[in-house]
Amino acid sequence: MDVTHENVTKWLDEYFEFCNSSQGTVDDVADLARYFADDFEFWMFTPPPFFTPPLSRSEFLMLFVHPGLYEAIRPQHYVIDTKAMMVVVKFEFEFVDETSGRTWPPLFASAHYQLAPGGEKELQIKRIDYWTQTTSDDRSDLFEVWIARRQKALEESAALRWEAPPRA
Repeated sequence: MDVTHENVTKWLDEYFEFCNSSQGTVDDVADLARYFADDFEFWMFTPPPFFTPPLSRSEFLMLFVHPGLYEAIRPQHYVIDTKAMMVVVKFEFEFVDETSGRTWPPLFASAHYQLAPGGEKELQIKRIDYWTQTTSDDRSDLFEVWIARRQKALEESAALRWEAPPRA
């Protein structure tokens, strides 16, 4: 891929669309790995209480494991420096509990994406530096739902993978 503003924009649009459609179970999230370099790092400068940066690629992907808790990620603006292979994205994200229909108020975030050549999509993300809007809203219930859904999905995934074969 030629690293042009247009091509990077198209790639980012596809990436965010894929993020929005590839969350939930461990299997749903697995295909997202192709967008990230093996030595990927995620640095969140406003982290929730349940993790400490930096996160590796596999740790970052686990943030997308939360079946039934949909995270709508809506990019609003890209700033692309093709020479530095750096992109800044301003976006809004919102969580919806698909079981109850509860929606938490959306938040804004900004992320700096360091890109690198390679991978199936011809570009990969090597590093993300991420900032989230601070708010006085108590979102502890969101984090409780998030963590519980992730834990359940991981347990179900492990049970499926480690189920003993039937005895003859």
